Amino acid sequence: MKPDRWILCALVSLATACSSPQDVSVRGSTVSASNLSYTFGPTGSAWRPITIEGNDAAWLDERTSGTVHVDHTCERSQDTPLPALVNHLLLGFTERTFALEETVPFDGREARHVVVNARLDGVTRTLELYVMKKDGCVYDLGFAAPPDRFESGRADFTAFAQGFHTARSPLGSP
Repeated sequence: MKPDRWILCALVSLATACSSPQDVSVRGSTVSASNLSYTFGPTGSAWRPITIEGNDAAWLDERTSGTVHVDHTCERSQDTPLPALVNHLLLGFTERTFALEETVPFDGREARHVVVNARLDGVTRTLELYVMKKDGCVYDLGFAAPPDRFESGRADFTAFAQGFHTARSPLGSP
């Protein structure tokens, strides 16, 4: 397996380690499950959808060697703080250097937004993550690319993240 593919699989596996096992369908820019639905913004024209078991949706851009993913889980039994949820997504990454750490408004709630340079098995990646809790669920959106290609894919990820909106949730409020 090529190193970039291995890192993609590792990142998405870490990001989805707590995903719920329910059936999820993706149609256009809408993700639906038995108890929720949400939308996301557009992906760039160079991004092609990829299927990774246990992940709501993911895309790969060959020109940037970048990946974008979005996922949710609604099985949390405790109220975990946003910084701890971000750290969970970064399990396995070493030599972490945060370029940005902030809490921002996101779909009517707060989200933790980070940009971090980190290494996974000796390979450096730049990651941008949003993590939000809403109505009993946790949503995470992420973009990962080699540091020298990160900026060329970042605008696409920004549009993708800015289009995120919950439409139906387990607790009944959008």
